[in-house]
Amino acid sequence: MDVDKLLKALDNEENSHLLDLTNEKILNIKIDILKELGFSQAQLLDLLKKLRNYRYVDGMNELSYGAFIRWIPISNPDKLELARGAIFCEFKVTDKGVFVVCKNFMHKHHQFKLEENLIFQKITDQEHVLLSALDHLAK
Repeated sequence: MDVDKLLKALDNEENSHLLDLTNEKILNIKIDILKELGFSQAQLLDLLKKLRNYRYVDGMNELSYGAFIRWIPISNPDKLELARGAIFCEFKVTDKGVFVVCKNFMHKHHQFKLEENLIFQKITDQEHVLLSALDHLAK
């Protein structure tokens, strides 16, 4: 493990929410969240495979600007599908709620309501380094 990368990851305040996590905890959180939606075992395994390098985001403060995210709209329980994903740009707070504004690879912006979606953020290289160290300390 590169010590310089670890020190840089520890100095980054955006990583402070990860200090109580390990890769195992992140996986267990994803499993618990997805099981609540009633997916079959095959669907659950497929989703976990697609979300392998992602972590569940539980609140506005855990989303990082410029990060790649994927989400599952939960407003229609009959149509629970993982979105292809986009880059998180900003939050838009309105009378109708908090909206997540994203940009896809075609540079088109779209938004969705925060409360009506389960959001998963791609784990960055810096976060991987920090999680590897936390995994080692947890042993």
